[in-house]
Amino acid sequence: MTHDVQGWDKAMATTRVRQGVPVAFRGADTDRDILDPQAQPPMLFHGHPGRITSPAIQHILVDWVGLEDEPASFAVGFCPRAIEGGWAGPVVPGLAEISEDEYLLRKQRIERGERPVP
Repeated sequence: MTHDVQGWDKAMATTRVRQGVPVAFRGADTDRDILDPQAQPPMLFHGHPGRITSPAIQHILVDWVGLEDEPASFAVGFCPRAIEGGWAGPVVPGLAEISEDEYLLRKQRIERGERPVP
């Protein structure tokens, strides 16, 4: 599951949520949960790579590349939308599972000061 032709990663299946899985952020670029003005990168980009550190389905935490010490990584969680009966839905809308190769490619782009996806 990698970056697709239209530039949007597919929402991660709830059944694939596990610690250490490489993922990408599916939201719009944001600096909302980045407190250090010197943080590099200065924001969480659409397509930003990270790894799941806490797979609790109601509050999935991700260490985002370059933002490991920011609230975006240790305080802001993701979860699937609830479906009938209060059960977790089939996907986590804010995250996309990506391959190890795609993770490394995006990580290298961030480290060079570029956006994670063109």
